[in-house]
This record gives sequence, C-alpha cells and structure tokens, in this order.
Amino acid sequence: MDKNLIEKPKVSVIIPVYNTEKYLREALDSIVNQTLKEIEIITINDGSTDSSLDILNEYEQKDNRIIVYSQENKGLSKTRNFGLDNCKGNYIYFFDSDDILSSTALEETYNKSENDNLDICFFDADIFYDDIKYDLHFDYKRCHLLEDKIYDGIEITNILLDINKFRASACLYITKSDYWHRKELYFENTLHEDELYSSLLFLQAERVGFINNTFFKRRVRGSSIVTSPFTEQNLYAYLFTIDKLLDFSKKDIKYKIIVNRLCSNILNSAVYRTNSLCFKTRIYCLKRVCFQYLYLIKLKPFLVCLFPFIIRKT
Repeated sequence: MDKNLIEKPKVSVIIPVYNTEKYLREALDSIVNQTLKEIEIITINDGSTDSSLDILNEYEQKDNRIIVYSQENKGLSKTRNFGLDNCKGNYIYFFDSDDILSSTALEETYNKSENDNLDICFFDADIFYDDIKYDLHFDYKRCHLLEDKIYDGIEITNILLDINKFRASACLYITKSDYWHRKELYFENTLHEDELYSSLLFLQAERVGFINNTFFKRRVRGSSIVTSPFTEQNLYAYLFTIDKLLDFSKKDIKYKIIVNRLCSNILNSAVYRTNSLCFKTRIYCLKRVCFQYLYLIKLKPFLVCLFPFIIRKT
C-alpha cells in the first residue's frame, strides 16, 4: 500500500478492541477491503486478555494503513477519545470490532460529504444475531422515511424523534474532522456514551445529510450491552446523560425545546425499564423524577416504576 495513502487519509477509522478474537478478522476485513483506499485504520487494543492483539499485529504487518496501539483496559469512551486525539483524516468514523461494514460505505459517505459540504453523513444498519435468539424491539431503518436534502442538526433531530427513529450509535455516521475540531467533543466515561456524544454532535451541526443505504451490520451477541439486564448503573448513566444535555441547553435558548425532547425520550425509556430493579433504587429514581424531571416524564413509565407488577403481569 502506498505510504501516501496513510499520510493524507480521507477517513480515519477508529476501532477500539477488547476481547473480540472470534469476530475481529471479519470486522477488520470489512474495513481493509473498503473501496475507498485512502484511509487510516486506528486500532486500540484496550487490555484484551485473548488473542485480539496478536490478530491486530498480524493485520498491521500486512497493511500499513493499520496502526495498532495497546493500553491497559480503560473502557470504550477513553479508548475512542485516544483515537480522536491521534487521527488525522478529513473525516472520522467509529467502528466496533465485532461488526461489519459494507465495502462501499466509506467511499459513498465520503463523496456525498465532500459534494454537499456536510458536517455529518449518516446511514442505516441491519441487525444480525450471533449466538442468541433475541428481539431488540427497534431497528435502524430510517433513511427511506426522509427527504433527500441537507438538514441542520436541530431540524433532522426533530424529524427523527417525530418518527421515533433517532439512533445514537456512533457507528452510523461519519463526521467531518474540521467540524469535530470546532466543537471538540469527547466521549464521557459512562455507560451509553453514544447517547450524549451523538446528541451533542447532531444538535450543533449546520449541514447534515444521509445516504439511503444499510451500510452497517450490527452484531448482537449474548455479551452485548443491549442484551444485558437493566441495572442501577444503566439508570445512573442515563440520568447523567440527561443532566449533561440539560446543562448544554442552558447555554443557548435555541436548544431548549429539542433538548427537552431528547431528554424526555431517554428518561421515559429508562424509567420504564426500572421495573426490574429493587424498591430502593426505584424510589430513588422517582424522587429524581419528581424533583428534577417531572416535566419530561409520561404517566405510564412513572406508574411502571412505582408499581412494577403492572408490567410483570402483562
């Protein structure tokens, strides 16, 4: 591979890796074989205890667009932030080390972003199940419902919330590096880090476009966060995200209404899911709602949190 391809990359692909030896080759192949060749592939081994690092080193030897970093385990947010601080592409893309990206994804999103001078270009995803039978009760199919035009961030977020299709996954869009540097957003060290990062990124964008294609293939496996039981840590992470978003909206009145919509969406989903938690945690949640977020909550999630037997009997 020509060294110039990594000296002036069009897209930086940031891939945190933690114990995904079973899926890593397939994931890396889907990036290495992109039709857009002028990319850098930043892989960060986050303290893996399996053979993930050996696989990364093997691929680095074969393709000089791949850069391998290794660190003690710091978690997804800090690992992605490390990638942000070390990337040099014109656009940034986050990719998970157990998923698959269609071969033309980076080329098509890059070309559209350049042609339309986009801050963000997003696309859809398919879900596939690896080793479990599970129903996520939601999908990533949105673009066929949208008008093909350039949106500002508030407008597109409102539209996606209207159709219940706002999806925060950082793997579903590329971001112009110049735009990211102007906002200098980093991931918070918390669960559900995409909710805050993607929300703030979309809201402040001036030019957002999409490609009506399902480029991303998301693998759902038994150890996925989405298949794990809802815990106190999940609840606290969502409340943290809501607080951060509300703080952001205080800086500029134009964000207040849309941030309230986003926070209401997050809060109602989280409070509803507290039905599986202990009495003490549910009471804590209800107190927070009553004192801080009462204007954001709907009746049904509130009642389910207060009387969880409502849903357990259905």
